[in-house]
Amino acid sequence: MQPNDKIDFLKVLNGIATIRKSPLTPEALDLWWACMADWSIEDFKAAAVLVLKRCKFMPMPNDFNDLRKASRDTAGEAWISARKYLVWGLRGYTLHADCPPLIARSVHAIGGANVIAMCDEDKLTFLERRFVEHFESIQDSEDIRESLPQLTYDSQTPRGLVSGSFKSIGRS
Repeated sequence: MQPNDKIDFLKVLNGIATIRKSPLTPEALDLWWACMADWSIEDFKAAAVLVLKRCKFMPMPNDFNDLRKASRDTAGEAWISARKYLVWGLRGYTLHADCPPLIARSVHAIGGANVIAMCDEDKLTFLERRFVEHFESIQDSEDIRESLPQLTYDSQTPRGLVSGSFKSIGRS
C-alpha cells in the first residue's frame, strides 16, 4: 500500500474491528499497517470482505495472507505437474527446462526425476507424500526468506557464532 492509502486502510480495519467488537489500539493499527504493506488497497478491501465472512472472531493478518496462499498451486497439484515435466534424455530421465524451480527442487529432494520415472506404480503414493512434504517445506522457507531477507542463511557465516568467539568445550 501507498502512504495515501492509510486512511482507507484504517477505515476498513476499524470497520472490521467495530463489527467484531474488538477495538484496536494505535500500536495494533501500526502493526497491521506494517503487516499489510505489500498489499494494494483494492486487494485488501476485497480480501477484507471475504475474511469477514469466514472468520468468527477478529481476523489477523495471517488470515489475509492465507488467502494469497490459496491462489498458489497446492503441493498435490505440484506433484501432478512434476510428473508432466519428466523427459527422457541422454542420461536417463530429467526435468524439462520449463519446470518451475520450486517443483525442480522438490523433485531433487526426493532423489530426482529418475526416481519418479522408474518407480513402481504401487509405490508412487509414498513418493508423492515425500514430494509434498519437501514442496511445502521449501515453499514455506522461500516465503520467509523473501519476507525477511535479513534472516536468510549465509553459508559463509555459521549462525550463532561471532568470528573469533568460538572456544572448544573442555579445553582451557
